[in-house]
Amino acid sequence: MVYIALGSNQGNRFEFLEKAVKQIGTKIGTIKSISPVYETDAWGFQGNAFLNACLELETNKGALNIMELLLSIENEFGRKRTLEKGYQSRPIDLDVLLYKNEIIDHKRIQIPHPRMELRQFVLTPLSDIASEIKHPKIKKNIRELQLNCKDESPLKLWDESLKF
Repeated sequence: MVYIALGSNQGNRFEFLEKAVKQIGTKIGTIKSISPVYETDAWGFQGNAFLNACLELETNKGALNIMELLLSIENEFGRKRTLEKGYQSRPIDLDVLLYKNEIIDHKRIQIPHPRMELRQFVLTPLSDIASEIKHPKIKKNIRELQLNCKDESPLKLWDESLKF
């Protein structure tokens, strides 16, 4: 299984998440589950609040191919990646969090996603769909990481659910 984080803090945030879910299901694999959507403050920069969710995906594609497809979806939705350091507002952000039980350290992708264990906006929705999955480096399950995470950023449950 592959776990992907989705986020948006520009434009019609929920619509961007919905469209991204459809594109992922069409281009990458079969979506098995989607977490609830959470609204969170921008993390690490000043910007509009984000809507965040995670999904579980079954696919026969390799991690680099998945990342390339996610980047093409981001580009299609108007995401402009820059060389500037730091975080920025974006219409859509798609990240591979976990790929099977693999550890990948490649110049184009790191799996598990670096610092995911430090962010409640990743751990909370991921725990909703994959609480017992173990982080391949830290060797703790997602629920344990969520409960022990020092990030105290508030998460507000969004009133609409993503469909697949």
